[in-house]
Amino acid sequence: MILTEGQGIGLLHGPESSGRLELIKQYVKEVGDDRAIASVDGARLKTPQLLSEILAQFGYDVELSSTEELYNMLHVFVVQQTRSSQVPVLILDNINGMYPSALCVLCKLASLKIDNKFALRIVLIGGRSFDRILQSPSMRPVADRLAGDLALVPLTANESLGYLYSRLLSHGVMQPDNVFSIDVCDELYVASGGWSICLDSIAVAVMNQSDHFPIQLSDIDHPAFLPVMPKLLVTHKGEMLHELSLSEPRILIGRSVLCDIALDDEFVSQHHAAIVRINDAVVILDLNSRNGTFVNSKRIQKQVLRDNDIVALSEHRIKMIYPEGTSRSAVAMPDEADTATMRRIEEPEQDEAAKLSDYWDNAARAE
Repeated sequence: MILTEGQGIGLLHGPESSGRLELIKQYVKEVGDDRAIASVDGARLKTPQLLSEILAQFGYDVELSSTEELYNMLHVFVVQQTRSSQVPVLILDNINGMYPSALCVLCKLASLKIDNKFALRIVLIGGRSFDRILQSPSMRPVADRLAGDLALVPLTANESLGYLYSRLLSHGVMQPDNVFSIDVCDELYVASGGWSICLDSIAVAVMNQSDHFPIQLSDIDHPAFLPVMPKLLVTHKGEMLHELSLSEPRILIGRSVLCDIALDDEFVSQHHAAIVRINDAVVILDLNSRNGTFVNSKRIQKQVLRDNDIVALSEHRIKMIYPEGTSRSAVAMPDEADTATMRRIEEPEQDEAAKLSDYWDNAARAE
C-alpha cells in the first residue's frame, strides 16, 4: 500500500480470513525500523485505553487517566517525530468496532499538521461497512485524507495454485506438484472460496490426514476438509437487500451505521443483535433490544441458528443458509455470566500463520 508522502490515509477492508494481517506485516517491513509504528486493535477500546495503547507501542508506558492528558502527550510525540522527518505510523485494526468517542479522537489525530503537512501516517483496517461510517460529516477529517482504498477479494483458481506452490517453494519443496497436484489445488480452491487463510487451514487438515504423497483427490473428499461458509440473506418486505457470507467470527446487527448489518428501521435498536460463530455453530444473541429478536416467529434471547431459520427484526428478515451447521442440541449456549465463553466470542481469531508453520515444514521433509 502506497501513501503519497505520508499525506494520505490508507483503508484496507476485507474479512479476517482474507490475509489482511499478512499484508500489514509486509507494509511494516517496507516502512522500516527507523520509524515509530503503532499497530492497535481498536475494537471496543474506550478512548483512554486506545490512546494508552498507541502511546505504549510508541514506547511510552504511561499511567495517566485523563483522556486530555493522554492525547496531549501523544500530540507532543507526533509533532517531535514529524519535525525530525520521521512521520510516525498508526495502524488501526477492526475500525468497524470502534466506539464513536474513539472515532472522534481518530479524526483529531488525522487533522494534526506541522508546517502544512499531516503529522501522522494512518492505515485503517476493517470490514466493508466502514464506507458508511466515512460518509458521516463528523468523519470528514479522515475521509478527506483517504488516498488509498484497497478491497481484498478472494484469490482466483490460478492465484490459489500459485499461492500454494509458492508457499511450498519457500519452505524448500522444489517440486510442489509432488505434494499437491493441480486438480487437488483446484479442489482446495473451491473448498476455501479463495480466501488465503481458509486455503491454508484446509491444506493443513489434508496434510495431517495423509500418509502419502502426492495427495490424491480422494484424500480430501471428506466434509471436515470442505467447509461451507454460512450465508445470510437479508430482506425487507420481501425485497432482497444483502447476501453475505459469514466469514467474520461475529456480526453486529442494528440501526447504527457502525453495525456490520445496518438496518434503516426505527423499530430496530442501535445495537439490536449479534451473530457469532462458535466452532461449526452459528448463534444469534439479542442485545437487550427494545422490540426483541425473533427466530421462526418465536422471541429469543440466544439461540443456535439452523439451516433455513428466519430471524425477524421489525420488518427485516435474515435467513440462514447453512446445511452443514451444528444442531442446537450439540452446542453449549453462551451464558452472560460465563465470562470465559463471552471472551472467546469477542476476541478476534488468532493469527493463523503461526499455526501453519509446521505444515509447510512437514511438506518439505515429506518431499
